[in-house]
Amino acid sequence: MCECPPKKKLRQSTLMDMFTPSTSKKTRDRMDNPPTPPITTESEPESQNIESSIELMKLGSGSSQNSMEENIEMMDTDTNIEDSEEDNKGAGDLTKRGNDESREEEEKNGSTREKKLGQRSSEYTDHPGVSGLAEGSSKKKKRYSGENHNDDDSDMLTVRGEERRMQAASPRGKSNAKGSTPKKSLKKHTPKKTPGKSPAKDREHRKSSGEATERRRILAEAAERRMGGRSNPSPEPNEADFACSPDMFDDEFEDELQQAEESGVTWRGTPVSSLPFISTANLNIPPVFVAPNHTVLVQLPVTPDVCPAPQPPTYSDIWDQFHVRMPCSPKSLYPLGKGSDTVIPRWSIICKSLSRKMECVEDLQRAILEYNSRYAAKWKFRGLQMLLEEEFEEEEQEFFFQNTLPAMVRLALNLPKIVTQPPPLLTSQTTHSITLSQLQIASLLANAFFCTFPRRNAKGSETEYASYPDINFNRLFYPREKRSMEKIKCLINYFRRVTSKEPVGTVTFTRQYINPQNMPSWETCSKPLPKLHVDTKGLIEEQMGLLQVDFANKYVGGGVLSLGCVQEEIRFVLSPELIVSRLFTQVLDKTEALIVIGAEQFNKGVGYASNFRWAGSHKDTTPRDPWGRRMCQVTAIDALHFTKQPKIQYRPNFILRELNKAYAGFQVMEGSSGTPVAVATGNWGCGAFKGDSRLKSLIQLAVCGYIGRDVAYFTFGDQKLRNDLSTMHIFLTENNVTVGELVQVLNHHGLRDWVDGSDLSHYIYHNLGAYDSETDNDTEESKVGMQFCLLIGGCPPHPPVN
Repeated sequence: MCECPPKKKLRQSTLMDMFTPSTSKKTRDRMDNPPTPPITTESEPESQNIESSIELMKLGSGSSQNSMEENIEMMDTDTNIEDSEEDNKGAGDLTKRGNDESREEEEKNGSTREKKLGQRSSEYTDHPGVSGLAEGSSKKKKRYSGENHNDDDSDMLTVRGEERRMQAASPRGKSNAKGSTPKKSLKKHTPKKTPGKSPAKDREHRKSSGEATERRRILAEAAERRMGGRSNPSPEPNEADFACSPDMFDDEFEDELQQAEESGVTWRGTPVSSLPFISTANLNIPPVFVAPNHTVLVQLPVTPDVCPAPQPPTYSDIWDQFHVRMPCSPKSLYPLGKGSDTVIPRWSIICKSLSRKMECVEDLQRAILEYNSRYAAKWKFRGLQMLLEEEFEEEEQEFFFQNTLPAMVRLALNLPKIVTQPPPLLTSQTTHSITLSQLQIASLLANAFFCTFPRRNAKGSETEYASYPDINFNRLFYPREKRSMEKIKCLINYFRRVTSKEPVGTVTFTRQYINPQNMPSWETCSKPLPKLHVDTKGLIEEQMGLLQVDFANKYVGGGVLSLGCVQEEIRFVLSPELIVSRLFTQVLDKTEALIVIGAEQFNKGVGYASNFRWAGSHKDTTPRDPWGRRMCQVTAIDALHFTKQPKIQYRPNFILRELNKAYAGFQVMEGSSGTPVAVATGNWGCGAFKGDSRLKSLIQLAVCGYIGRDVAYFTFGDQKLRNDLSTMHIFLTENNVTVGELVQVLNHHGLRDWVDGSDLSHYIYHNLGAYDSETDNDTEESKVGMQFCLLIGGCPPHPPVN
């Protein structure tokens, strides 16, 4: 974490900036030729007018503190504007001096004051805070200046304050001639220039960059206007390719966007169809081959539409702490009876119990408890019983017990013939892959349904599998919650499908570990931000060929086998093959992710959480790669919990953790060829974990920009988030903001100990949109502005630097 702002000079607007009149040629032209002011009937929200800029300077109170625990240099916080009458008096004196020095210019333009105000209202048609500026001006002038002025002076002060507030949020000037942008001043004087810069060159640069500066000013103003919200909002833009037009916020353009909205267009930015995706021409996934870091449990090469044979051909047992302890292992022993000292292979008891005919849930429960006798008093199958015997129709119940369940038993008991060696455990701080056939996964999951895996039921921090998720299904069978029974429906449909028609593909599970020493230096990255598609409709799992993000628990799958039913759990029951990852994946560390290639979707679902419902069987038509895997990647990354203290997520150390976690999940896998495919993601960690969707979206954009992946972002019906994110992305890309600059401004935003995230968007606009030339710090006006900020307690949290 660097101790200084971004190299492009982060800047927080000051009140002196707001009050200083503009002397640019474009501003004078607009003031000399004002349009007819529109009739205003009611004021816009006060949070968007000049007072909002002052309130931004007042948000923090108290002094800055250094956190020894985090070893982070905290930014100075603002002091209260009403702390002392002496401060208010000093502020009033400085404001009065600024007004007196500009008195001569006011008199020359006195006859057009009202027109200037009208001109501003019409130029920024939807800008909040303009239409109601004249009303209550005498009340505002006392608050700002500390002394009385006549009505004309108050009007002019209001106009100029509004003008400076707009300029404070304007985009940075991007030019090759550093230090040549003229500075606005309180009085007529020649601004200082960098040594070696002639006045002729200064004027030439000023002329050439005028249009670009005006364009960025309009863009930043419109961006902040849209981010702030309005009491009477105009139609939001939702056209695809609107990112570069300087007239994008004109009324005519707004009309086109309204028509697009009415026609059903729900997205912004780049069309999702134009983003890179996995295909036979762009196989951006690693191949399958046996290697020290890749265990392949099938014989290669695979034949299309034929179930791969297991490797090795016959069962070879391994019973140690580095491999899954298989239920069919001869070393898995069980007492012959209660209190007996005689032990026999547990697999023989499993085969005997499950081979009996089962016609009801009581029969199934009795069979399972024969080889799990220590849990006879704890395990109850009430939820499963309610589903099968009360909710299922008679013919559905009959089909399950006469067809599906016996086929599941055969699939489970054939485990030694189907999975002929124990899969290795994907342990912490290692990068390793496992490739299984879909039939092998089905057999492992059938054993999980019948709760056969040994040593996986014991709880406690000292048990062997304490750092692994549970895999046996007993916890799913107990609750009578509707969502649990709907998840069981998904699993029953999956087993019906794989037992009626043998699956023929393969799936690869990769634990990807990034050594912390190899993590990027985020703040120094000069790479641009990626393209963005943002949509209110659509689901992540529907984005064929993209890298689909699983908002994971650090124990992958989360509560899929209990009451959990949010994004990750729903994804796991729609594609049940993902559940088998819980068998061998140790809890994820802060720089690790689990990436699954080839998982097939078997179910459809609707609703969320307690409203989730199984919506029928799904036929997955995703093409397969040469190794039999569906061209579908799922990356599981776990976000931090901020349930108890949501405000701490803005601190730089927590931002760094989320950047590194996303990097571990989004990093292109070793051996992949072609163009990196886009990431399909959304509000990662923003539900029960209380993450800020604006912050998390920018973190994911920064990571994808570093890696070189584009982004397809789905807001799950949140139109305001869609519009805010799209507007922010346009603003950042129009101003050529790099990954490093974005990370720096996020870090500096979080360094303030009073930060709560409410001003994140405004902070970014003001710091990355306001441009200072290299000579600004040396001007008399800059010094006066800083003195003014100090007097009212509104100085920026960090000084602008080169």
